[in-house]
Amino acid sequence: MKRDYYEVLGIPRNADIQQIKKAYRSLARTLHPDVNGHDPEAENKFKEATEAYEVLGDADTRRTYDAYGHEGLRGGGARGGGFTDLSDIFESFFGGDVFGGGGARRSAAVRGDDIGVAVELDLTEAAFGVSRDVEFQLLDTCPECGGSGAEDADAIASCPDCGGSGQVRSVRRTAFGQFVQSGICPRCRGEGRIIEHPCPKCGGRGRVRSTKTVSVEIPAGIADGQRIRLTGQGGAGSRGGPPGDLYVQVSVAEHPEFVRQGDDILYNLDVTMTQAALGANVTVPTLDGEEEVVLAPGTQPNEVKVLRGRGVPRLRRSGRGDQHVIVNVMIPRNLTPEQKDLLRELEDCCGDEHYSPKHEGVLDRLKTFFTG
Repeated sequence: MKRDYYEVLGIPRNADIQQIKKAYRSLARTLHPDVNGHDPEAENKFKEATEAYEVLGDADTRRTYDAYGHEGLRGGGARGGGFTDLSDIFESFFGGDVFGGGGARRSAAVRGDDIGVAVELDLTEAAFGVSRDVEFQLLDTCPECGGSGAEDADAIASCPDCGGSGQVRSVRRTAFGQFVQSGICPRCRGEGRIIEHPCPKCGGRGRVRSTKTVSVEIPAGIADGQRIRLTGQGGAGSRGGPPGDLYVQVSVAEHPEFVRQGDDILYNLDVTMTQAALGANVTVPTLDGEEEVVLAPGTQPNEVKVLRGRGVPRLRRSGRGDQHVIVNVMIPRNLTPEQKDLLRELEDCCGDEHYSPKHEGVLDRLKTFFTG
């Protein structure tokens, strides 16, 4: 005994046509044997839902069914929905073969390739920014045909096999109807067009390999390992697709005197034992040029002098980091006997009060280094 068609679709008897279509669409997707092969009853359930839709989806057959039930349809059959086969139903709902890979349409546009180039900077260039010309190879739009691929753009014709859609259909018959599947047209390869006379420069591809030079503005404060993206400067797209992007990978060479730490600069200052003990005015290099640093008498090894605002400009922000001048006290070597005697005399006349407090250990010096 046949089930009630409203029950099959899971809708109330006063459902409108949109509710009927929505219910059948949901069932068609879940019950179709091609996607529900694990259920041996899938084919029968799908056929039942399709029959229910064909009756309730047509106003005349629905009125007959509402008045007389299944008996009233025996004379005219159950195919009152106006569809010639099941593929017509899918075409109405989904614009093509639902279960075969999409409707008949030309192959989609393809975005161009992204290109990567490397740029090496010195520390000063990275700190203050620089303009660099980078050269790279890419697939670019053919200058002869403008990307059309044809020697004469007006001579491009629609593919006769697919009618310009880029896809061809095949019909598969089953026990409960016939299904239409679509695939890329082998003749035009999904382009939907035939080029009788290809462009001699690109061979009909619309793109040619070429060398391109782009000026890159590298911002102040960029760090080693960061990269810059230039939108639309990569390879040309195909089938009307957008171009790719250009990525500039930045590497910063080691500096002979400076070490970069974030936005700060570290500099190791060598001073003699005498300069540290007596104090001295010394000149140190910075990113902006030389600058004088005053060492107080009794300066200790690893003491840090901070030059505010002499570091690296902050990337895309205001202000700059600092330069930390780390004092390295050099101890003399290869002393003569006379020099050794002088140092012994100094040692004999100096007491504990002349040296750093004993409580100033490693942790205190580290604190001094990081706080300045």
